[in-house]
Amino acid sequence: MMLLLLLSTLLCLCASAYQATTIPPLIDVPTFSLSTSSGGDDDASSSSSTMNILTYASPVAIKPHRMWSISLYKGTLSHENFIKEKRGILQLLRPAHALCKGDGEGDASGKLIRVLGGSSGRDVDKQTMCEELGFAWKPLECNGESNDNDNWPQVLPHCVYYLKLELVGEMIDCGSHDVALCRVVEMVSEDDSINAADELDYISTRTLREMDIISEFGRIKDIE
Repeated sequence: MMLLLLLSTLLCLCASAYQATTIPPLIDVPTFSLSTSSGGDDDASSSSSTMNILTYASPVAIKPHRMWSISLYKGTLSHENFIKEKRGILQLLRPAHALCKGDGEGDASGKLIRVLGGSSGRDVDKQTMCEELGFAWKPLECNGESNDNDNWPQVLPHCVYYLKLELVGEMIDCGSHDVALCRVVEMVSEDDSINAADELDYISTRTLREMDIISEFGRIKDIE
């Protein structure tokens, strides 16, 4: 009996042993697109907007100001624009954005996601490509308290939410990325029925992985 108890104890200890790993946790997070502008004189029409896919975003405080953190990959046009203008619009994407496909034969779902997240605004005209896919960019117009649309970038239509962000303080160097702490200037929804009790109809990274649009490391996958 004592021997059985000893063996049982040893098995429990082995089963609960911790192991070091280099594999990051595969978590499911909302998929955003960050819209930024290169700046202009007085209005968005005189500036150049660009968009990318962003999944490193999270709320961090609600009082006295609603605050979010976003992480921007260095070397991108979005990073360059945000450093310059210190503002951008975070857009929460819907499943319709992920299901979008091109008109070519054999085009797979995820064409819009691949345009925004798999290419650089320095190399391709993302605005024209999105328009050809049925998602023409437009100024963000709303009936909220803020009517200041000067130098704000254009947005992708039909997003669940739009968060107008302004940088607070300096960017935080985190190696491959810079982290920005931002004040939410305004929250805008295209759907008047959305409230705190509603289940948001957004696209997540788990779904993008299941659709074979992104890899387990969050990178856009090439179409074979």
